[in-house]
Amino acid sequence: MQTADKETAFAEVIRKYENLWVAIAEKDDVEMVVGYGQTAVKAAKEASEKGYPQAMLFKVPSFSTRFIF
Repeated sequence: MQTADKETAFAEVIRKYENLWVAIAEKDDVEMVVGYGQTAVKAAKEASEKGYPQAMLFKVPSFSTRFIF
């Protein structure tokens, strides 16, 4: 899968987690959400309970927010 296609697919997956913390794990070269919640602790706990104790955590920003670099 091309990088742009992979990034677009991932953006669609996380769209429903706007303003929440998510735990991401990769399986078979596909990134998936394995936990989520209002806090990083909740997302990590859910991921760990599903067998992904080393999942990457990040907060999904509001999609209506603009970033300026």
